[in-house]
Amino acid sequence: MKTFKLLFLISIFIGLFAGCENEEQLLQDEVELKSAQPHDVTVPFEATLLGELISFDMEDTECVGEGYMGRTIVDAKGNATHMGKVSLTFNFCAGGPPDPNVDGSYMTYSSGTSELMAANGDVLNLFFPGGSVMEGKLDHHPDHVYDYWGGKIIVLGGTGRFEGATGELTEDDYSSSLDDYTHHRFYGVITLLKGKK
Repeated sequence: MKTFKLLFLISIFIGLFAGCENEEQLLQDEVELKSAQPHDVTVPFEATLLGELISFDMEDTECVGEGYMGRTIVDAKGNATHMGKVSLTFNFCAGGPPDPNVDGSYMTYSSGTSELMAANGDVLNLFFPGGSVMEGKLDHHPDHVYDYWGGKIIVLGGTGRFEGATGELTEDDYSSSLDDYTHHRFYGVITLLKGKK
């Protein structure tokens, strides 16, 4: 009888121990499953690029019909956080009349969308609302800046790791008397969708 009781107690002990191990494994599996669920992560973002004028088409009927001097295409290359080397093509109408509501405006440009592309092919889609080009420079610009423009940029998703991305960036761009490039800086935060989709 004592042997039977001893075997009975040992089997209960083993059952409890195995049950604890299984419960621990279940808890660990649940934590891993939750971390794999899609969730938002907001991260700082900054891109700096140099742009080169590819063309200025004064016969573009769409731009001319809307009161601009023509269509501007600028190819830009640089670096961005979370992306490494990047490229982007600006395609917009430029040379519109000054905005009478903006002091210092000497020309306006249209809105447009662009793809900021990483070397691996991932894309961040950006919407530029358009605005005014201003004479002079801002206090934080180098002395060789002679005009500048900027405003808000809206993040419209993307591909690869930027699928579903959202956010709003600040655009701080200028022209320099030292070179023929346009200088572009975008900064702010973007929200990325992480985890299995």
